[in-house]
Formats: sequence, structure tokens, C-alpha cells
Amino acid sequence: MKTLKLIALLLLLESFIGCKTQNTAVQDSPQTETVVVDQPKSVDIRGEKIHYIEQGSGEPLIFIHGTISDYRVWISRMESYSNEYHVIAYSRRYAYPNNQIFDESQDYSVRVHADDLYALIKKLDLKKVNIVAHSYGAFTALLMALDHPEVVNSMVLGEPPVASLAQNTEKGRASWSAFLEDYLRPAKQDFILEHNEAALEHFVQGVLGDNFKLSQVPPEVKRGWMDNLNELWGVAMNEDFIQLDEDAIKYLNVPVLLLVGDISPSYLIEISNELDRLLPKSEIVRFDNMNHGLYFEQPETVDRAVMEFLDRN
Repeated sequence: MKTLKLIALLLLLESFIGCKTQNTAVQDSPQTETVVVDQPKSVDIRGEKIHYIEQGSGEPLIFIHGTISDYRVWISRMESYSNEYHVIAYSRRYAYPNNQIFDESQDYSVRVHADDLYALIKKLDLKKVNIVAHSYGAFTALLMALDHPEVVNSMVLGEPPVASLAQNTEKGRASWSAFLEDYLRPAKQDFILEHNEAALEHFVQGVLGDNFKLSQVPPEVKRGWMDNLNELWGVAMNEDFIQLDEDAIKYLNVPVLLLVGDISPSYLIEISNELDRLLPKSEIVRFDNMNHGLYFEQPETVDRAVMEFLDRN
């Protein structure tokens, strides 16, 4: 288990600092872009400047990160997809390098992110998109697709924390309750006491296990996580995980690939199982010896499953 976590962290490190720039332009395409990590583009989305990078040409493919993360985690994954897709990775509201102000009056729920995603798609004049998303980003993608299925061609969802679906099974209820009591609420108390690193450690233990220690993390990875405490602070303070309409999920006529790690927290596994049961056009892939990190633990294995799915849809 410790070895697996170390591998995941090193892969995250590679994503953050592995390359300053990538220049893999495809000739004769107006949408082809050079990815410049230090100089992302930005677009105004509902009053906030949202930053993104893009690369390649073809059908649009949007990467969406989870909590304590930002567009940088996808840099090492983008090139392999850019030969066939116009790949876009953006930082959700409150994530680096977007505006980050700790303000309890702000909306930190998944609703604001889903509305931002739809606005981004329209602002970039993308007609129909494919989406690859992780954790809270996957929750964001799912809610947006329920609201606007007409703009979605396909989705890959890596363990979205749709808490309301965890309530459908005994194991899910128990595991979600334990996550709240043992990890998220202690993180809230840490934030109140301005012990931000302790809050971060509590949260990551809730998704990677009790053995996780922030002291094990390479400084660059820790710095990347600390860059993105704003959303975690907001979620911990408000504990707002909105309930999804299960009937709406049953009528979502969009191909969905669900990715699940076999040693992820039980509540995430149970939620994915429920989504597989409810969604009319879903597939589920379960990865051995993999935790919630998914894309960043065994990237080549996950990429194969994702690309096969995208090719079929």
C-alpha cells in the first residue's frame, strides 16, 4: 500500500513539474496549440477569469481536475490524446491560478462548477464535447451533463463523490458517514484553527487512507496541493454535496465510462456502482491495486481504457 501511494505521488509530481512547455503542434489546423504551462490562456466565465491550456486538433476533449488540484495535473496526459483530439484542461473556479479568496459568502457547491463548465463550452464555441474527469471534477461533469446533455458526446468519470447515491447501500452510508466524521469535519476544525496543513492531511487521508502523512509528499506536490486549498476550505465549511435526481440519471442518454479503483474508499466504490446501475449507457472498469488517484497511479493502464472507450464513442 505504501509503495502504491508513493508511486501515485511521484506521478503527481511529474504532472506538476515534469515539463515547462510542450510543443507538439499539428500543422495546418487553426485549433492546434502549444501548451505553455507558465502562460495559460484565460476566459471570463460568469464574472471570474478561468485559466486553461489546450493542445491538438479534432473533437473537443475536456479534462477536469478534482479537489486540491488544477489544470497542471493533466499536462503529462495531454500529449497522448492530442493526436486525435483538441484537448483542453482548465482550472475550475477557486483553483490555481484563478482568483482565490476565502469567502464564506461564495458558492462552493458542485452547482457553480457545473454552470461554469457549460459556460466554458459555450464561450469556447465548442459544439459537443468529450469529457475526462476526476473526483469532484467528475461530479461537476455529471451534473452539467444532466442539465445540458445536448453538449456532451461522451464522459469518463473517475469516482465522482455523489454523496446522495452513497445513501442507497448500507456499506455506502457507513463509509460516507465515516468520511464526514473522521476526515472532512476534522479538516473543518483545522481550518478554523488556521492549521491548513493539518486540514489537507485529514482530507487526503479520507481518500488515500489513514497511513498517509503529508511529510511523505515531495515538496513540489505539497506546494501544488497548498495552492488549491480554497475549494477544500469551502467544501469543509459548507459540507454541501447536492442531491442528484436519480430519475434524471436514468434518462441521461450519453455514453459514460466509470473508472473505479479496487482499494478506493468504499463510499466512492458504492457511488460508482450506483451510477452504473442507473445510467442507461454506462460501462465500468475496475482497476486492481488502484486507489482514488486513478489517472495518476497507473496512467498508461487508465489511458488504454479511456482511449478504447473514446474510440468506440
